[in-house]
Amino acid sequence: MNRQFLVHQPTPYGEFGFARPGLDSGRVEQLRAASLYDVTDLDAAYELVRIARADLEALGTSGGELLDDDEIALLLGTLSVVLRRLNVSFNSPFHDFKSFRSYWKQQGMTGSHEARRRYVASLVDPVLAQLDTHHPHLVHDRPKSQRITDVTRRRLREHLPTNWWGTLDEVQFLNRLYDLDNLPSSDPKHASATQDIGHHCIADPYDWDADWFWTDPRFALADGDEYLLRFLAEMLHPEVRTDAKEVEQLQALINAILMHDGYELAETDSISGAPVFMPRPIGAGVPGTMKNLFFASNGPKPDFVLGDAINNDVLVVKNGEFCLQYDRPLPTSGLTWGGLIDWWRTQVSFPEDTADETVGKSLYRRLWASLHHDPKQPEAITPERLLFRTYCRHYPINETGAAYPALLPQVYLHLDPRTRSERGGKDSVLGRERMDFLLLLPGAERIVLEVDGKQHYAEGNVASPRLYSKMVAEDRALRLKGYQVYRFGGHELGQATAPTMLRDFFAAMVEPQGR
Repeated sequence: MNRQFLVHQPTPYGEFGFARPGLDSGRVEQLRAASLYDVTDLDAAYELVRIARADLEALGTSGGELLDDDEIALLLGTLSVVLRRLNVSFNSPFHDFKSFRSYWKQQGMTGSHEARRRYVASLVDPVLAQLDTHHPHLVHDRPKSQRITDVTRRRLREHLPTNWWGTLDEVQFLNRLYDLDNLPSSDPKHASATQDIGHHCIADPYDWDADWFWTDPRFALADGDEYLLRFLAEMLHPEVRTDAKEVEQLQALINAILMHDGYELAETDSISGAPVFMPRPIGAGVPGTMKNLFFASNGPKPDFVLGDAINNDVLVVKNGEFCLQYDRPLPTSGLTWGGLIDWWRTQVSFPEDTADETVGKSLYRRLWASLHHDPKQPEAITPERLLFRTYCRHYPINETGAAYPALLPQVYLHLDPRTRSERGGKDSVLGRERMDFLLLLPGAERIVLEVDGKQHYAEGNVASPRLYSKMVAEDRALRLKGYQVYRFGGHELGQATAPTMLRDFFAAMVEPQGR
């Protein structure tokens, strides 16, 4: 690495030549505090190692070292910090020139410059080896999931088309997934992965084997599942492949191979009508697309007809004022407070410049009205209201909480056109009609929250095995469809510790989604 980012360049010194360069201590201090805006941590680490190696080897020789004791201490401290950011191990038994001298005396290296040079090499060469294979997209951890077997990987290599880059070239395709300019070159004649791939794959297309990328450590396709799955999904992207038939056949081929290890590429979005695919474990999320979302029910069940049975278009013809009907396609990001605020703005005909805060308060009041309450004590905080209020305090219905999932109360799961009285007091053959709360997360993930009063498991004051069996059977049916179901006891939500318990639960459920 010949580029110098962290030293002052030599300046004229009288008529006899140039003063030697020195460490740019201010810039190194900035690097220690945070990554520099114009230099990657990877490049910075290379230069720090280069300077440290040169000065440690030069210490005590006639040529002399570049840095003084304070500068080498700053450099070694910064090197440790930067390498930690890159998840590269580095353990030095000294922190400046003075402690280095003490160390080499303790180790019997006094008087032997060659012994010290070999020792410095043993200290920095492992660091350079880690940097040379460092993957900038895997800074903190290599992918841990290793469900895809070597057999599956071999099948993919054998059956996938050799032009995995589609309508692009190799560099253009890989740049969609990796920062090639900051990946090292495997060829010493080039400075980056961009240059060596451009040379060996494009300028000289027969220089490397067609499947070279499968074993190239820079792309981590053999290290775990995550990057292999992203690579496969990118092969189907509309900007990579434009032939719809080819995409369909390739998706079927990939899924037929991946299914044995529990993965699939599923359509999650579209660009100009062309599908976009993302990997997911088989069985994750709920298959199909959301078509009808009726929620916040606070009165009689809506009476509906199929306006277009072929397209499954549901038209509410009676009692529509007692529930809300979300009538937009579900985004791949799921349904967030921000999306619901935008929808509610049009439902209530707010002016376009109305603040999200105002629209959110209106929406909150409407959702609150659907929650279970005692008519004799309309302002009392019931378990359902406590759960909803706690969630909204931490993920509010305004600009601050716009990116978080919307917590939808009283959501119809089944719509039986007959009422209970029309059924002679019997339950619907479809089972549970409404869910207490529903969250629609990315990747078709749907989370159901249920608040259980004693009516769920007792008849009067007597425990009812019949009601309990009915409840767990309906939960099993939901889980088999891909829903995640979490239950809270009404007694549990009546305890003083309930808000803390709920906050911890919501944080564990929502925040890992990357919001």
